[in-house]
Amino acid sequence: MIPALFKEHGILRKYAKGEIIFYKETTAKDIYYVKSGQVRAYLLYPDGEERTLCFIGPGNLIGEEAFGNPSIRIVCADAASDLQCYAMDSRQLLTLCSGQLKSMHELLEFYMKKIALLHGWIFYAQFLHNEEKVACLLYSASSHTPFVHYTHEQIASVTGMSRISATKTLNKLKKENLIDLSYKKIKVLDREGLLAVFKGMEFI
Repeated sequence: MIPALFKEHGILRKYAKGEIIFYKETTAKDIYYVKSGQVRAYLLYPDGEERTLCFIGPGNLIGEEAFGNPSIRIVCADAASDLQCYAMDSRQLLTLCSGQLKSMHELLEFYMKKIALLHGWIFYAQFLHNEEKVACLLYSASSHTPFVHYTHEQIASVTGMSRISATKTLNKLKKENLIDLSYKKIKVLDREGLLAVFKGMEFI
């Protein structure tokens, strides 16, 4: 229902890799449904340093600050790859969903899914060892599908590792038959095995 609403009533926007979608502390009006490509959410510091927070792939919503009061962007977002997404005024989306229990329920499901993923990212950041960090990231990102569309560079950025360390860690997990690697895509073969890597700690 939600994807159909965006396709029917939203505006299709295309962004080249590296193109800005929105900046932090600007007015938030539109909400976006990612059709294809990857969005990078990041913070930009006064000295020009960028801190990547996460990557959001197809089938997800971004820009939920538009529902806030005040409606101000809390992060920056750009296209991590060539990107297509549908943009819609947040008030229009709520109007379309109002009175339709199924649509409203689906909208809430999108955000519950995002909360769960954000919780996972916070959780894995507490680990000191690279293998534990990557295992936790892949475990949280594969809760709905075994395919994780992260590049080695993206995993490195999110976890604070070097790209070389990220690649070495992924190859180690592959040798342990926990994952399979292909171009810009990782297939999780054993989620319980990944959970065991970070010492079977409760994942909450």
